[in-house]
Amino acid sequence: MLVVFGLQQAITISIAANGELITEKSGVLNIGIEGVMLLSAFSAAAVNFEVERFVGPSSPYIGLIGGMLTGVAANFIFSTLSTKIHVDQVIAGIGINIFAVGMTYVMSQKYFEIDGTPVSNSLPPLFNVGGLSSNLTLKISPLMLVMFVLPLLVYLFLGRTKFGLHIRAVGENPKAAEAAGIRVVRTRILATSLGGALLGMAGSYLTIDFFNQFTPDITAGIGFIALAAVIAGGWNPAYTFGMSLLFGTSVGLIYVVSATGPLFYLITMFPYIITVVVLGIASKRLRPPTALALPYKKE
Repeated sequence: MLVVFGLQQAITISIAANGELITEKSGVLNIGIEGVMLLSAFSAAAVNFEVERFVGPSSPYIGLIGGMLTGVAANFIFSTLSTKIHVDQVIAGIGINIFAVGMTYVMSQKYFEIDGTPVSNSLPPLFNVGGLSSNLTLKISPLMLVMFVLPLLVYLFLGRTKFGLHIRAVGENPKAAEAAGIRVVRTRILATSLGGALLGMAGSYLTIDFFNQFTPDITAGIGFIALAAVIAGGWNPAYTFGMSLLFGTSVGLIYVVSATGPLFYLITMFPYIITVVVLGIASKRLRPPTALALPYKKE
């Protein structure tokens, strides 16, 4: 049962981590990943809720698209601020997180009338897993397939396509890339926007599939765990996927272990404890993109 819950939790972490990996490979550090996911989760829930009456069972897919577009828009704004206006990337990321928390809280109270949450369709499962303890039947999300395929696609994209190589070039040596005719600012904005689409998908999963509702704290730090998966994975799609599975399993433990009192709080904190421990161990071998978080101004 832990494997199933772990895989379900890893979906959000892995998809978001791959989006952040693409962004960071271009030299842009977005610590606003949590805020982008939160905005996308709200948008997906709102779109799903609104169009359900018109399109019926197809509404979750439209909600997913809405969430992904929100992720693209949020990351586009962030990348424009950090690359064209030269706002400090850390400050811009913190700003997105603060804005997302405030906006989604207010909008969830004003927009949804039933306990602050929508009642909507969810993505139909690929298949169900039955026979678990307590007579549970768990659905396997179609986004789980995306989770397994995405690391390979990201690897091929960054290593085998022209644009992917451009992304890596501007993340390692933007001056040399500019001299070679690559437009650094445009490449970084496009890479960050593409990463935003995956952040949007990850956030949308929470509200149109896993929880099937929106609450203001729905991401609960998952965005930062995804960011840690990128770092602990050494900016490598395969290792990042492995870290996502590890962290997803640690989160899934909360749903498997029945505990009360101090043990309950320990189990709840475990995903964050394991994240810190893994980061501490991995920090000795980290090699981030050379130009990561460094502003670039064309000379």
